[in-house]
Amino acid sequence: MSFIVRKLIVNPKIPGDEYLSVYLACDRRGWCGMGGGPKFDRRDFVKILGAFGVVGAGGGLAIPIVKYMMPEIPKAYSYPQTRLVWGDGRPVRASDLEVNKIYLFNYPLHSTPNFLVNLGDERGEPVGVRVKLYTNMSPLNEEPIIFKLGQTRLVEFNVPGYGREYVVEGVGPNKSIVAYSAICQHFGCPYPAMKFYPPGQQVPLARSELVVKGGVIYCTCHGGAYDPYRGAAVLLNPPQRPLPFVKLEERNGELWAVEVLGATVFGKFCNTCAAEEGELVGSETVVREV
Repeated sequence: MSFIVRKLIVNPKIPGDEYLSVYLACDRRGWCGMGGGPKFDRRDFVKILGAFGVVGAGGGLAIPIVKYMMPEIPKAYSYPQTRLVWGDGRPVRASDLEVNKIYLFNYPLHSTPNFLVNLGDERGEPVGVRVKLYTNMSPLNEEPIIFKLGQTRLVEFNVPGYGREYVVEGVGPNKSIVAYSAICQHFGCPYPAMKFYPPGQQVPLARSELVVKGGVIYCTCHGGAYDPYRGAAVLLNPPQRPLPFVKLEERNGELWAVEVLGATVFGKFCNTCAAEEGELVGSETVVREV
């Protein structure tokens, strides 16, 4: 009769996550296999059990091994309430932002850059955004919605997808000011490999006619594209997740970053996970033109 010995090492901070799973299956002839690998006899099986005993007895050796296999998870901090300021310390106001011009700022960590854009059409008229999305989606494989709007000044759209639902809504008098992560969700390429191209501005090295006229956030690393007028929904693969959305608020005319919605920033366990609190941007973050 066959039997199975199963050894599980579970990450204690994430219930149910298995970091390591080892099994030994032995039949009545005394032959055992490990995960479909090479076979060994019952004597070898006893040796392996003895080795587990040695490791268990040598606590001084076992502890660093376990720590290596289960690295410490950074602490998740609360989102900072951060005022956007210019390099000279003046607060950023909605009226300061030119239509279709690219600005950058870091939030919620010093290592996570974001685009700040006052979205507009080819004529430079502001275009508002209120879009419902999900954290995961299939690429839309169509041109940016800005070229289909006509005289409409507000994009209201439900993007199909799955996972956690959230809403992207612009701020400012025209609801046209939005902020998205400047790190591609496919392979982590940041600005300037990935950047916003206003409507009518040709996208260099575009791999599809769908995005060559601009109106997109395009990544030249692998050709991924996002529609900023639809909440940074994915237009072209390989990305499968929209760009994270930095929620902005107006407070006495000043712009504040208050949290990140949607998918987690590429390469992060969580958006505010950090080894120490000093990695968060704090009460102010500088906005710069690019």
